Amino acid sequence: AKLWQSRALVIKSVILFGVLGVVVALATPNQYQASTMFVPNYGKSESGTSGLKGLASLAGIDLGSAGGGSSEISPMLYGKIIESPVFKSALLAAPLSNIDSATSVGDYLLLDHSSFLSLVKQYTIGLPGMLISLLTTKQDGPESVVEGVIKVSAQDFELFKTLDDILFLSVNDKDGYIELVATSHDPLFAAQITKAAQALLQNEIIALKTKGSMELLVYLQEQYDQKLSLLTQAQQNLSRFKDQNLNISRFSFSNTQTRLEQELQTASGVFQGVNSQYEQTKLQVAKDTPVFSIIKPVALPNEKSGPKRSLLVFVWVFLGLVLSAGYILVKEPLKEVLTAIKDHKQ
Repeated sequence: AKLWQSRALVIKSVILFGVLGVVVALATPNQYQASTMFVPNYGKSESGTSGLKGLASLAGIDLGSAGGGSSEISPMLYGKIIESPVFKSALLAAPLSNIDSATSVGDYLLLDHSSFLSLVKQYTIGLPGMLISLLTTKQDGPESVVEGVIKVSAQDFELFKTLDDILFLSVNDKDGYIELVATSHDPLFAAQITKAAQALLQNEIIALKTKGSMELLVYLQEQYDQKLSLLTQAQQNLSRFKDQNLNISRFSFSNTQTRLEQELQTASGVFQGVNSQYEQTKLQVAKDTPVFSIIKPVALPNEKSGPKRSLLVFVWVFLGLVLSAGYILVKEPLKEVLTAIKDHKQ
């Protein structure tokens, strides 16, 4: 009965919010989605590589299962890689082409934040959040550098949140494929950021998968260079000694020659062993490196994915109806409560 008596207010509120909904729907730019699908194929390591693991343990490197029985990285962890600040920083630095005034993803997002529509949204819908952040923000103290701790600037933190709204990763555990989707009002930007995120994600997966064998490869490269230098030095010492003592047949000459030949044989044997392990480790790195099968390559989106303008108008109309009805129903009880409180104080 109260709503029917105040139906004029309800109708006016619905019309007003309906007009606002139309304005918001027309002012909201089209959204485009670019996506890609790929499957990581992990190579299976062969057994019988205990020598690699033994050498790695002597070098202080824990190969884990990289030296035998390859362990796969769960696709469920890919989302955690995308959430990391290291990945987001690399994505912000990813280059863009054929987009005016923006050479990287970070530049584009900064320019997009300074656009007219973004400013209107920031100082209307986002105004309460801005006021709260201003009241709760503390003064920045002196910067302290801590090893192993990543510090993110306020600007990059805001851009990270924007990336969370743009980029989305889904894992189909049943069929075993990963889908990466980016949404933007610029179809070219959506396609390029999807391609850049795909390349960065695959590189991160490869780096994690081959971490143990790559560390061992670096160690063996150092050992290879050292043993090659020792072998070369032993060869030069023996050659120089023979050249300087061509016509001498004393026992001391024979003993020295024998010792130099033994040093050469030892250096040669050690070098051959290190060289063999070095070549095996290079093969192991190749086995550990996953190969990604691209099921759906990135394509430039031609059709918009949103917004649904009719739904936006309906939401605003419904909001006007709910607010006006709530005001009518709460107005009189609220007045009675306030009056009772005032009388009680008197």
